[in-house]
Amino acid sequence: MRSLTLDVCVEATLAGGKAALGCESSVAELKKDNYVDGHAIVSEADYVSQRAILEVLKDRDPEALFMTEEECDSSLCINREADVGRLVDSRVYVIDEICGSSGHNVGHYEWNVSVGCVENLEAIAGAVFAPQVFGGALFYAEKGQGMFMTKGVNSLDFLKRDKVKVNETKVSDSYVIFGPDCVLSKYPRHQKLMNDVGDAVRTTNISGSCGLPLGLVASGSADALVQPLQCPWDYAAGKVMIEEAGGVIDFYEMDDRGDCFKIDELELKHYNPEKRNVGFIAGNREIVDFIGGKLFG
Repeated sequence: MRSLTLDVCVEATLAGGKAALGCESSVAELKKDNYVDGHAIVSEADYVSQRAILEVLKDRDPEALFMTEEECDSSLCINREADVGRLVDSRVYVIDEICGSSGHNVGHYEWNVSVGCVENLEAIAGAVFAPQVFGGALFYAEKGQGMFMTKGVNSLDFLKRDKVKVNETKVSDSYVIFGPDCVLSKYPRHQKLMNDVGDAVRTTNISGSCGLPLGLVASGSADALVQPLQCPWDYAAGKVMIEEAGGVIDFYEMDDRGDCFKIDELELKHYNPEKRNVGFIAGNREIVDFIGGKLFG
């Protein structure tokens, strides 16, 4: 039986995804982001998804705090650095209204919606919904309860589910996904990393979203994901999914020169919604250690 927090994550993610699915491409605005320059956008679909998600939160868990990627005028919303301290001793839903907005805006399939629940700075539940993958792919997990995936959500009851695990694939046989930010000049170590990893594994690919490839790795549909600096909503749902699937997710910081340093655990500062503070590598232990050895060495 799922808990309230996982129910909220699942229901909110489905609501946001289905709302965004009905939105056609629109004029998008560039977002201010020092790490990806003019590559990040926001469109009307992001706000349509946000409204649908927040309606679920208001109905199902009205006193919980939440963090949104897009602007939100609510006393319960944490979207400023000054408000980050509210995460301590609180239950917070961390929302990515559309992960992969550029893809959605041009009609590409790999966008998704994700909602994770963080309690006392610990990821306890999360869901990712990709409406245009596998007939509607829903990935979800709860701490201590395992990781699940359902295909065909657009036509089937999502309670028909399969418990899934991270692959134990060897490095040489692995399929590794890189976040698109890796190709930018602000990530020199990642540029070299893509070459080094590409020579050692079977296949590399690039995904324009973060939640979906985390779901793919957690469900054994891909073997590893490498992301440069990201925001809390990019990994809040995926972190618990990877861990409940028997995998690992190693986080790291990056200095001004582009050098990367593994950290032992996430701290309050890493949940700052106004900064990209940490990158990560997700997969099985062997693959993550191999990639980390290349990146941190």
